[in-house]
Order: sequence, then C-alpha cells, then structure tokens
Amino acid sequence: MSNQQKRHSGSRQAFTLLELMVSMTVLALIMLLVFQMLDTTQKTFQSSRARASTFKEARVAFEGITRRIGQAMLNTYFDYKYPNDNPLSTPTGYERKSDLHFISGRATTLLRGGKYSTHCVFFQAPLGFSLRPENQSLGSLLNSWGYFIERDNDNDQIPQFLRSYDGIGSSGERYRLMEFRPPTENMEVYGANLRNRYSIDWFKNQISMSTAGGVPFSRPLAKNIIALIIEPKRSEKAGAAVLAPRYEYDSRRFQKSNNARDETKHQLPPLVEVTMVAIDERSVIRNVQINNGTLDELVSSSLFNNAAQYETDLKTLEDSLDDKKIVYRVFNETVAIRASKFSDPQFLR
Repeated sequence: MSNQQKRHSGSRQAFTLLELMVSMTVLALIMLLVFQMLDTTQKTFQSSRARASTFKEARVAFEGITRRIGQAMLNTYFDYKYPNDNPLSTPTGYERKSDLHFISGRATTLLRGGKYSTHCVFFQAPLGFSLRPENQSLGSLLNSWGYFIERDNDNDQIPQFLRSYDGIGSSGERYRLMEFRPPTENMEVYGANLRNRYSIDWFKNQISMSTAGGVPFSRPLAKNIIALIIEPKRSEKAGAAVLAPRYEYDSRRFQKSNNARDETKHQLPPLVEVTMVAIDERSVIRNVQINNGTLDELVSSSLFNNAAQYETDLKTLEDSLDDKKIVYRVFNETVAIRASKFSDPQFLR
C-alpha cells in the first residue's frame, strides 16, 4: 500500500470537531423531543386518570339516584271522602289517599336558606336503612329519601383536631351532591299526628338534622356536581301533554291549590328524566384561582325553569362551561317508577 493510500485510510478513523458538534446537537434535539413527548404523555395520563376518577364517583352517584327514584312509592289506599274534609260529616264517596309524599322542583324554592343549585327531589321508598341493630335485618323498611345540590365548603369533612392548623381551616367552596336519608325511625312523614302526616314540607326541617347519635340526615354523595335536573313525565303513550311544565311535581299539590281534582293528587309520575352535570376537580381549582378564592356560579338561575326549553338550556350551560375551559360530563336517563299507576282522577271519585 502506498504512503498516500495510508494517509487517506488514517484520516477516516476519526471525526472532525465539527462533526462531533453536529452529532451532539442532533442527539440533544432528539433527547429534548423524547422528554417532551414523555412529559406530555405523563400529563395526559394523569389528567385522564384524574378525570376518570372524578367521573367514576359521579357515575356511581348517578346510578344510585336513578335506582332509588325508581323505587319510590306512595302506598295509596281508598278511604271515605268527607265534605270540606270534615270527618264528623256524612261521607259522600271514596277517594284515593296516601300518607306518603313525592315532590320535586327548584331547590331554592323547596328548601330553606343555603346555596342550592337547580332541582331537588324527595320521596319515600322501601330502602331498609336503620341505625338500630334490631331493625337492620329488615330489608324492606320504609325510608324518606332525597337528593339536592348544595354549594358549600368542605370544612365539615375536616376532623376537628386538624381545623386549628394553618392552611387546613378552610378547604374552599365546592358543589356537592347531597343525599338526604334519615333512618326509618326518624321518618316524620309517617307520623301519628294527622297534621304532620299530611305536611307538604316535612323535609325542610330535616335537611340539616342529625340523629341522637350524631349521624347527619344529609351526607355528601359526590363532589363537583353542578346541576341536577328532575323532570317528571307521562308515559310515552300519553301524547305530547307535559306533566310538569315548570319541572314542579307534588303529590300533595292539591292542598296548596285547594283543588281536589288535581291530577297529581296522591300519584307518582310514571317516568322521571334525570340529568346530572359533573365537572372535574382541576377545573374547579382553576376557577377558584381565577376568581380570587371564590367559586363561580356555574349554573345560572335562569336555566331549567321551563321544561319546554330543556335542550336549549342544556346547550347554553354546555357552551358556558366550554367558554370557561371547564371539563364536564352530562349524565342522562329516564327512570320508570315501578309503583306508579297514574290515572285520571275523575274516574276515582
């Protein structure tokens, strides 16, 4: 091999400084892209996992709501009909009666004080909830039950011994789906006093009550539930007539309106369409930060007042949440109440 060939062969065994710098720059760019991809993937995974966890709680709560509403009952019976409801007079016939109650409507109207959102519903069902050991084996005990959304902080969920520490005394406002469930031994609607038995607002005083043992009648079922829409409906074969045009249904409405022929008198609605809107925790935290520690009123009081505008109101709410970059999910289901035997009241008198 000639000397010139040896010189050329030796020059191929090493890289120039420029080649090394270019290679290191390319490698650094590749590593940077890889790290960015990994970081994006990790954030997406964490966000998806947090969202799935949040909406899993909401989904479980929604399934519980629809299942229990479907179990509502009035246990109606027929009794004498007295003129002017005077039991000392001579009866003029028979009429349908019930000691139980089904009521739904706007929470700000049905409940006292507090910060409530959209709708609420209260009823009785054989759910078997009791705190007495001798009753817990009786699975068909009758309970009062209900659901409403309360806008409040989580301070009552913080143990008392931690509230004195800095930074723990206040956890910020949240929308919470509340489940009203007094044990069967505290069910006032079935009281012995006739005046209490036919009360139309028995649940108002019990919302914030607790048992003698300190067990609250209302407990948070899920956080970050901003809307609960309850629409009682007729059966699908009943035509286009709306049963609750303003979402209000009351099996004792006849007492308020003094209308003995009110079609809802001691009757359960055949169907109840339930809609629930949930948002994720990160959206709530961001909203609180933007509003200097105050949670925004995410559902306007002008929405969901007219059943005919349901689709429009829901679209308005969704657009508002999108504008605020809030991640949300809408749950919807139409529930058939098994105990409903809805009929024209004029044939029952």
